[in-house]
Amino acid sequence: MPPTPGTEALDYLLANAGLTLTDAQKADLLSVHEALAAMKARVRRPRGRMAELAHNFGYSAEDLV
Repeated sequence: MPPTPGTEALDYLLANAGLTLTDAQKADLLSVHEALAAMKARVRRPRGRMAELAHNFGYSAEDLV
């Protein structure tokens, strides 16, 4: 998991994005960084066709494992 960015790095990224945040908002953003990084790691992994069951009508018992 990537390290939590420091305040200088966060200020740089926010300035490049054109965002102005209060100190409280910056603290909130830094506090959820680890959870967001974990979520990105879960979402960005390969998944099989069973991840979209609504589009799949002919599957076998092995597909459900």
